[in-house]
Amino acid sequence: MKRQKATDLLGVDGCKGGWYAVKQHAKTGAIETRICESFDDVLAWAPAPAIIAVDMPIGLSSTGDRAADSEARKKLKWPRSASVFQTPVRQTLGSKDYAEACAHNRDITGKAISQQAYNILRKIAEVDQALRESATDAARVFEVHPELAFMQLRIEQGGEAAGLKEGKTSEAGHAKRQALLVPFFGAALQTALDERIAKHVKKDDILDAFAVLWSARRIAAGSAETLPENEPRDSANLPMVIRY
Repeated sequence: MKRQKATDLLGVDGCKGGWYAVKQHAKTGAIETRICESFDDVLAWAPAPAIIAVDMPIGLSSTGDRAADSEARKKLKWPRSASVFQTPVRQTLGSKDYAEACAHNRDITGKAISQQAYNILRKIAEVDQALRESATDAARVFEVHPELAFMQLRIEQGGEAAGLKEGKTSEAGHAKRQALLVPFFGAALQTALDERIAKHVKKDDILDAFAVLWSARRIAAGSAETLPENEPRDSANLPMVIRY
């Protein structure tokens, strides 16, 4: 969909301190960063009609696996396909511990969830509640996977149509991802890295948030890729879709 008026854009990634957010102001193009304690704080920092892209599952299946995840893995190919974990089913929300979350997921899919998925289950629930409570926010918050964004960045810079082979926490992986982002964000990216508060934000959180912001630009322009194309909805009418 084409957006006629320029609007603020936000790229968001979960971090130790809550949510790391990068805002690009519509009027000036200036980049500003912030650590938000809650997702409600993210929404308040960039009120409607700002477009918010976030590295977090949004639509949650109640019956099995999401097509968005399987299609993302196919696009990224090995080894980066491993960065797309199975999204927990809706029935896992509110689980009191990892064992209970695994049991709920196993009841529906026959499989437990990963520890990685459980570690962000509260953040998934936080986004889910916010979007179920506000149709306005549900229409302007979009799920993005940063590794798909990095893949697309590399494609557009003449590279291979697959995910980066180097892991994001490795020195080589960090350097490659930063180099892909520099043409679009220049000194603002380096400033964000230099001002990082290590106890709250990892270096890869910052790169991921900027990659998600790059995808937010594509969403605003109506040029983002959508997985899957038919945009299925979950039982709360939220899209089970990854854009990049």
